[in-house]
Amino acid sequence: CKRRAVATMRFVQRRGLGTLFLLLCVFASLATAAVFVQPVDVKNKQCIWKKYAIPDGAHINLANPCISLTCDTRLKYLRGASCGRVSLDGYPKNCTLKKGKGIYPKCCKTHVVCT
Repeated sequence: CKRRAVATMRFVQRRGLGTLFLLLCVFASLATAAVFVQPVDVKNKQCIWKKYAIPDGAHINLANPCISLTCDTRLKYLRGASCGRVSLDGYPKNCTLKKGKGIYPKCCKTHVVCT
């Protein structure tokens, strides 16, 4: 019984480190994102935003604008994430930003192109 308890404790400790590592990776990926909360109208348990009706608790990823939205009908808010800001500071004047393609978060992958 004592061996089983020790083995279980070791598994939990290893799993705990894995969970911690996963959380750190998730937060690191969000570090470049801009997060926001926006009030919305709610109708039929859906958040109404522009042409979208987002069910409560659901989230959608869009390409234009490049954002992710999650609906909270109880609070009447959308929680969102958009791309972080990319700056050309320090680059030569012949450099421009080339936007990424696809829906969020792929559209956030902006590249600096210099001619």
